[in-house]
Amino acid sequence: MDTHSYHEVAFGFLARLGAVMWPRLTASRPVHVQQVFDAAWIESVPLPLAEQKAAGQTVALVDGMDFHRKLDQEAVARAYRERQRTRVYESLDVRSDGWFSLVTHRLTVLIGRCVVCTAYESHAGDRNLGAHDDEWLGVITQMHGAKRWLVWPETTGAPEEIVTRAGDVLILPQGVKHEVSTPESPGYSVHLVFAITDEPV
Repeated sequence: MDTHSYHEVAFGFLARLGAVMWPRLTASRPVHVQQVFDAAWIESVPLPLAEQKAAGQTVALVDGMDFHRKLDQEAVARAYRERQRTRVYESLDVRSDGWFSLVTHRLTVLIGRCVVCTAYESHAGDRNLGAHDDEWLGVITQMHGAKRWLVWPETTGAPEEIVTRAGDVLILPQGVKHEVSTPESPGYSVHLVFAITDEPV
């Protein structure tokens, strides 16, 4: 994809994301907005995962709080075969190059706080982080497949279930406890997290 195409995708993505994101950034509970993007379009947008991974892109294989970081694609594939774990493409916006870098930079400028883009790739049954909360506000776009989220908007009580499918956006407030898994059908998931931190630009 050339630079012109990157810009086209980035601005098309931002236009749709912004329309659902801006009014909801201060929400105190998770907000799930379905079909923000056309599923066929969002699944066609290129991401540097697996064999397309950039040479300098680290991948963390996650099992609870156990993170194993690999740089070489063959080492990532071998580690995944040994123990199937969610693959986290950390700081995608600075370690890889593409439309997502432009989106992240533009969000940083518009919001006035540092934003970091990370991609999560998993298959059904992959080990993951388990229940946790994050120190940032997450603007999550489901790029491929589906992801099942259990969220605890209140500190006590049962969790709520949300299933994001390709084209959906989930806004997850800072500090909301959540746990994710990849459903058996379709059995695969890629989502992007634009993490809006408290760090000013």
